[in-house]
Amino acid sequence: MNPEKNQQITAEIVRNYLETVSREISAIVENTAMSPIFTLTHDYSCGICCLHGDDVQLVARDLAVPTHIFSTVESVRTVLGRYRSDLRPGDTFLVCDPYMGGTHIPDWTVIRPVFIGERPAFFTIVRGHINDAGGPMPGNYNAEARDIWQEGFRIPPLRIVRAGEPVPDLWRVILANTRTPPEVTGDLKAMIGACSTGERRLLDLIARYGATAVEGSVAQILHHSEVQMRREIARWPDGAYRHVEYVDHDYAGHRDLPIAVTVTIAGDSLTVDFAGSSGEAAGYVNSPPCNSMAQVFIALTAMCPHIPVNSGLFRPIRVVLPEHSIVNPRAPAPVGHCTLVPATTITDAVMKALEQVAPERVGTASCDMAGNRCFGVDSRTGRFWISSDMAGSPMSAGGAYGTDGWGAWAATFSSLRIPPLEVFERQFPWRYELAEYAIDTAAPGRWRGAPAHHYRRVNLDSMRANVYNSGYRNSLAGYAGGRRGAGNYWVLREGAPDELRATECSFAELLPAGSRVFSQSGAGGGWGDPMTRDPAAVLEDWLDEIVSLEGARRDYAVVIDPGSRRVDHEATEALRARRRHVDAIDGCAVQEAQQARAQDGSH
Repeated sequence: MNPEKNQQITAEIVRNYLETVSREISAIVENTAMSPIFTLTHDYSCGICCLHGDDVQLVARDLAVPTHIFSTVESVRTVLGRYRSDLRPGDTFLVCDPYMGGTHIPDWTVIRPVFIGERPAFFTIVRGHINDAGGPMPGNYNAEARDIWQEGFRIPPLRIVRAGEPVPDLWRVILANTRTPPEVTGDLKAMIGACSTGERRLLDLIARYGATAVEGSVAQILHHSEVQMRREIARWPDGAYRHVEYVDHDYAGHRDLPIAVTVTIAGDSLTVDFAGSSGEAAGYVNSPPCNSMAQVFIALTAMCPHIPVNSGLFRPIRVVLPEHSIVNPRAPAPVGHCTLVPATTITDAVMKALEQVAPERVGTASCDMAGNRCFGVDSRTGRFWISSDMAGSPMSAGGAYGTDGWGAWAATFSSLRIPPLEVFERQFPWRYELAEYAIDTAAPGRWRGAPAHHYRRVNLDSMRANVYNSGYRNSLAGYAGGRRGAGNYWVLREGAPDELRATECSFAELLPAGSRVFSQSGAGGGWGDPMTRDPAAVLEDWLDEIVSLEGARRDYAVVIDPGSRRVDHEATEALRARRRHVDAIDGCAVQEAQQARAQDGSH
């Protein structure tokens, strides 16, 4: 056999092996962790990095939350920067400080080096969202935080296992700074155990093929993705493409914070520059650099799903993050909400800029936020609890070229899971009354977004709720003429005299026993002009109660005869013709107004 072909086959075997190991690491975490945020919601990610020369490269990952896994490269670099001359087999490290290789404080990253001889060659990784990492607010989403110390217990990169044995003093300090030490202990041990299993699998691979063959295969894997990405970029027209999206608010009274991006394509590489974005926010919506870069990579991997995801794919991409900005803050600026806000807006801004380059590749690749953490004492057990209820925010799927928005989260976040409501009713003192799609909320487009989600629950005990909402006004973007998704909001103590509608945040609101909580979780945007949607698809949406008769007329100019349950094609064509005529007149009026303003400015 041709030696080069043989090498390619070996590289592909190694690539699939590493992806399989990543999935095994994930399965171990899911099956051994304690908290429902790991076992049910799957808010964690696993992967493998390698040392390629002197730099750290992501080489494999499971079906991960990309915000997690793309930023773990910086976590490994931070550990190497601190411990490189003092790494030993059997060591395990913890990283969770946002300004030292982390994202936000609750995302804890466990890293275990894998040695070839006396040198570290690979790193097995689990990053997971711990349900409580100390700080003033149970669950850590402190909307009143004005610096990092008000968000949780900062832990610098630490060696928590030395030569296979836990470091007791550090464990005692860590567990003293969470309200739920048994749960955190179980989750942390699951992460460590999973990384240890991943180490054994990598050592088996090296023993079978030899270090030279494995490392040579990894180099080829990274090179292959780089070549593929460069070919893709080279197909896009050179130029500078700019877009500005806006963060609703910063939880400190400031509205419509800009995320400005210019994507410059030159040959087979591109630069993503955030010049013009907001300065550091007063509230907790700042994004550390590794988190901001992860959002750029999310947009590009979503546009290029045929390219294996690893650091090779990122090599043609240069990201410029202005210092002291919302996308590159300086300590101690608060960052507690960064993985979704402004992350969602960063991804949308990059995707909207690239819409000008490859419109058939773009669509919603984000996960908007209608979030809450509740906490209290369960009268059934006397146990203090903190919820991780994601049932209020299960949507974000938008339309894309050739397909409507599907099920729940956007594809890039589909490793997250909507927890079984019946299981949560056993774990937390509440009962669900409503969980369904809302009619006339799907973002219109040639291919529509998924409908918004309505949910309601009744509380069986008194508790407090911390609601942190974003995307009510600046919702997820539509593409290629599609409209934006519906906005998010909450109603606390629904129907009571002191009912509270929350479109931004509420801080530890009291919810007496018997009170109701309602939310709308808006979904992703539509793709393409709604007036070009197939009338038969609109009819199906009416039959499925996704759109009403009036919504069909208003959003799609489709007339449905409810008696025959069919589209009135003649009336539809006439209505669409009138709409196009009106739109043309409006477009001319806008163009004339713009020309007039330009002429006035020239005098």
